[in-house]
Amino acid sequence: MDVAMTFVKKENLADILCIRHSEMMHEFSRRCINRLEGLGAFRLFISPFQHFLEANVMKEIEKDALIIGYAAASFEAGRGAVEVEVVFERTKDVDRAFLEKLPVPFRLNVRYDDFKEIRKQRIAALMSFVGELVKNQEGSISFPDLLKKTFTESRFREIIFDMFHLYNLETRMVGNSIALPPPARRVKDALVAKLFAEMEQAARDIADEYVHKIYNGAAAS
Repeated sequence: MDVAMTFVKKENLADILCIRHSEMMHEFSRRCINRLEGLGAFRLFISPFQHFLEANVMKEIEKDALIIGYAAASFEAGRGAVEVEVVFERTKDVDRAFLEKLPVPFRLNVRYDDFKEIRKQRIAALMSFVGELVKNQEGSISFPDLLKKTFTESRFREIIFDMFHLYNLETRMVGNSIALPPPARRVKDALVAKLFAEMEQAARDIADEYVHKIYNGAAAS
């Protein structure tokens, strides 16, 4: 996770946030896949789930870039947060593109009523995070210094974990929507449950490590 010195101006804050977020999500995906590879009982199912997780992470990176862009533009223009419902509807376009590219072994029956409130919570949390950074950004400031100026160490750790946690909850619900033949369904359900536990642990690890690098001076070296 690259948290090296990067100087932020209002006009490039959204771009920097998208880059840093993408780096963190790719690292999260890598760690989850490594954890899955150690689950010998599910070895036959690891490969398709790995492709699913990788594609899902790319979808979320695109979706969150959309949210960050909307929020940054709105706050910078002094309009405040964009309506969550408006952004939620736009995220469905990203979902549709994802479903069209989904690997053949999977068939999803996406029921938005199952997880729309979780997604809206995640949208609202990400928009609030962006808004706080925009409010505290003046002149040219390093990205780590902007984070430290805006959030306490414990609060920033909580923000990172909560964003991953909401993503994990939605991913578990989407995973439950994967249709497989009855003999494979029980194994799939067990793998989804195990995957969720591994994703939660990966989220805690990344939150701890990322915050440590920023708030203990390594990021400013």
